[in-house]
Amino acid sequence: MKKLAIIALAVAASSAFATKPGDNHGDKCTECPQIDINGVSVQAVSASFSVFSNEAKGDEAYAQQNVSSNSGNVTVDGVSVQLTSAKGAFVANLADGEDAYASQNISSNIGQVNITGGSLQATALYGTAVLNKAGADTKAVQNIASNNGCVACQ
Repeated sequence: MKKLAIIALAVAASSAFATKPGDNHGDKCTECPQIDINGVSVQAVSASFSVFSNEAKGDEAYAQQNVSSNSGNVTVDGVSVQLTSAKGAFVANLADGEDAYASQNISSNIGQVNITGGSLQATALYGTAVLNKAGADTKAVQNIASNNGCVACQ
C-alpha cells in the first residue's frame, strides 16, 4: 500500500498546468496531442526537500510544466525510461505578463517524438535551481534530458 501511495504521488507530481482564471486553453485544441504507449514506458520522480513550482500570472499568461512525463504526440514502440531525482532543489516555471508562454520539460518527451528502440533520459538535481520564465510578449521553452519534436516549441 505504501508503494502504491508513492507511485500515486509521483504521478501527481509529474505534470502541472497553470492558466489565468477563466481561460480554457484545452478548448482551443485544433490538433490535440496523442500519446501511444505500445511498448514499455516508465516515468519516475523522486524528490525530497524540493520545490516544484508552476505559475501563470496576468494577461494571456500560460504555463505548462512536465517532469518525467510525455507531452504532445509521443509514440513509444520500444522502451522509454525517464527519471528525475531531486534533493534540496528548486524547480520553477513562470509565465508572467501580456502574451507570455512558458513550457518546461525535465526528462520528458515533447511534441512529435517516436521511440522505436531504447531511450533513457535522466535528470539529477542536488541543491540546485532550475528556472524557466516568460515575461511580457515572450515565449520560454526549456528541455532538460528530453526529446523535443515540436518545431513551434523551440
